[in-house]
Amino acid sequence: MRGIPASPGIAIARSRVVDRRHIRVPRIRIEQSDVEHERERLMEAVTESRVQVETAVRALLDAGGGQGDHSLILQAHLLMLDDKLLVDGTLEMISEKLINAEWALQRKMEEVGQMLANLGDEYLSERSQDVEFVGNRVLRNLLGHVTEILESEEPTSPCIVISSNLSPAETAQMVAGPVLAFATEEGTLTSHTAIMAQALGIPAVVGVERLTDHLEGGDLVIIDGLDGIVIIRPDDTLIKSYTEKAARYAEVETRMRSTRDQPAVTTDGVDIQLMCNIELPGEAALALDFGAEGIGLYRTEFLFLDKAAPLGEEEQYRTYLAVMKAMAPRPVVFRTFDLGADKMPGELRSREKNPALGLRAIRYGLRNRTMFKTQLRALLRTSKYGDLSIMFPMISGLSELRQTKALLDEARAEVGNINPDAVKIGCMIELPSAVFVADLLAREADFFSIGTNDLIQYSLAIDRGNDHVAYLYTPYHPSVLRSIKMVLDAGNNADIPVSMCGSAAAQCAMAPILVGMGFRSLSMSPTSIPFVKSTIRSFSVTEAQDLASQVLAMETSAEIEDTARSFIADRAELDFSA
Repeated sequence: MRGIPASPGIAIARSRVVDRRHIRVPRIRIEQSDVEHERERLMEAVTESRVQVETAVRALLDAGGGQGDHSLILQAHLLMLDDKLLVDGTLEMISEKLINAEWALQRKMEEVGQMLANLGDEYLSERSQDVEFVGNRVLRNLLGHVTEILESEEPTSPCIVISSNLSPAETAQMVAGPVLAFATEEGTLTSHTAIMAQALGIPAVVGVERLTDHLEGGDLVIIDGLDGIVIIRPDDTLIKSYTEKAARYAEVETRMRSTRDQPAVTTDGVDIQLMCNIELPGEAALALDFGAEGIGLYRTEFLFLDKAAPLGEEEQYRTYLAVMKAMAPRPVVFRTFDLGADKMPGELRSREKNPALGLRAIRYGLRNRTMFKTQLRALLRTSKYGDLSIMFPMISGLSELRQTKALLDEARAEVGNINPDAVKIGCMIELPSAVFVADLLAREADFFSIGTNDLIQYSLAIDRGNDHVAYLYTPYHPSVLRSIKMVLDAGNNADIPVSMCGSAAAQCAMAPILVGMGFRSLSMSPTSIPFVKSTIRSFSVTEAQDLASQVLAMETSAEIEDTARSFIADRAELDFSA
């Protein structure tokens, strides 16, 4: 069965099936005299849930080895347990609708989750899963159900967990237990559960449709987190083949991880800077562990999620400062918040018919200047502690860039004593309009960073969450490569650096094309760095330039991708085929 390869690695073991698809919620109309009792039941379940998540946080901290850094994901779940939108909203629903606590919580979860899921932004839409995880935890406590997958009948022998879905807290439990891997029916590559699995080094495959329908507890299972494959009840031949594949992967991974302090340099001596994309302050340590030369994209919107009101300057400043100090003297690029419409703290949420094309990112910032300037001041104050760059998302043209720079100048004047040359200002190129006016933007920006995730989506008119058209989503499309080349040319003509922070930068087969086009800086997830580095160290710039010239003249995505994969097949040691 095929799914999404969420965390690399191979595991072979007996399955432990945990079916979480259905929590039967009683729906009871209550009397006014029962309201206080139901409200108390809810708060007791919230308190119990908080204790459980705090236990998972301690498990990560006790594990050491940098695992505690990802306890921040679980800290976000703790914040949700205090969130006015979810908890207070449920309390209000109990009082207003005169329904039991379980029913009220289920209705509020659906309301908040749907709001997040319909935003048109992949990162924020996926946070609807976090709302579901937290809400279901409270629901199970209300109902007296076992909450944790390892809480009862704790396995003592190696196993593979199979479930409809798993929360980051449940994934964190696996760090000290005998769980070798997991597979789920739901989830995406950038969900917090996937991020946690990557951080803990647990092989995982997510998004495997109807997986639990085909398994019984105790079935032998192979999890292939490299290719996104789950094999149920394999025969001896498959077991032997995947055992050998696991050994090859472990050997290559060990060798690649040992290159942490080696440069990503081509065979003819050209250095390529490999940076990291992160969203949590604690991920800075993980980035360094995988050999990142800096942070190419810090998504600041994580700070604004699950809050009833916008964060103040001091709280933002402390978070940004922690990242700057952790990475110093390496460069850090902070992207200002990519929020808007419903993607805001509770008291500022509004409704739009099409949020993906509405008042979001830089548009929202320029409409809400006080809030935006608060973030800019907090960022500017960190400039004396390291190499700071500030990048603006969803810039569509020169007027937006000029308005944003003017607001930044106001923030700089309010902070005082900030050297203008100490902070570099960049544009995230993710809209087709920005591609076509890149020459104009390059005159007034210090750098560009291409965000391929949205650039592909907007260029090809593809909703990545729509299964009917997702197959068309590819960075190898000729129009995407031509757009990238236009931006590079504009940057080179203006003598400003151009990097890439979209997911295309993490694809090994894209690496020679990008280097051949002229990229000298790429930013990606921490776990992708060793593989991309190994690929880059296998070819020369001259060879890459020849490849780039070939593919830019090709007519179809399939032809381009096949050519790129053939190019690296004989050079990089990345073939783990079973």
